[in-house]
Amino acid sequence: MMQEAKRMANEIQKSSDLWDLEHRLTQRCKEIDRKYEFRGSRLTDVLGRLLYENRLGEEDLRGLREEKMKSIRSFAQFLRDGAATAV
Repeated sequence: MMQEAKRMANEIQKSSDLWDLEHRLTQRCKEIDRKYEFRGSRLTDVLGRLLYENRLGEEDLRGLREEKMKSIRSFAQFLRDGAATAV
């Protein structure tokens, strides 16, 4: 995202280009906020997504109750299954 923003900033020639950059950054920020929302009710989904994306491993989640781990694994599997059917 930083490289894209720098590229867009370097290409600014008129005021509308600046607003296009601002719009892109705002949209990307919203996407990231939705993806990594950390409210308690969504924490299982966030951890499942991070597990699915290999941004963390199960060893990083040591100490969580098995019930919580099952939910996290289940969501990660759901994402894997969805990605497999999308191909």
